[in-house]
Amino acid sequence: MSTHRHDSGSGAAIDRGPSPYLIGAAIGLLNICAFAAFRKGIGVSGAYESTAALAARRLAPDAVHVNDYVKARKDPPKFNWESWLVLGTILGGMAAARTLDGNDASRVDDRPGAEPKRLPLASAAGGAMLMFGARMADGCTSGHALSGTAQGAGSSWLFTPLMFGVGSLLARRARGARRRGGEV
Repeated sequence: MSTHRHDSGSGAAIDRGPSPYLIGAAIGLLNICAFAAFRKGIGVSGAYESTAALAARRLAPDAVHVNDYVKARKDPPKFNWESWLVLGTILGGMAAARTLDGNDASRVDDRPGAEPKRLPLASAAGGAMLMFGARMADGCTSGHALSGTAQGAGSSWLFTPLMFGVGSLLARRARGARRRGGEV
């Protein structure tokens, strides 16, 4: 099941890959399996936190003992199924980018004169800021949208529509600025 859009110039259908509804259903099933197997829904910020804490313990073991944030953890950091989920997400994204009609990150920023590596670096910086905010808030967007709403958490049901609404508005603004050749 794939989605199509029509090229305005030729009217020909362009394959856009798998249906977002199919992907959403698959993620929902994955979340159900995670709740059944681990009594915990899927989310990625905990895996990033565990990876950073494990690296800190290896590289600077004395500093970890004085870090209040690390000391306040209920469980010691470990490489677990969430870490494999993050690794699979990264590798799966790379594989999809390479196999879907040659769409790779080096060609995403198509504005005239743009540096080819600008967008991936900006994405990495944005992701790092997002993870910092997620840990400050003790949760992340995927945790709220997938696991929080599945559990009926009021904060997640408030946050998730706002997240999608703001994201849609910003995407529309960025798309308009790109068409005009300006900055976002």
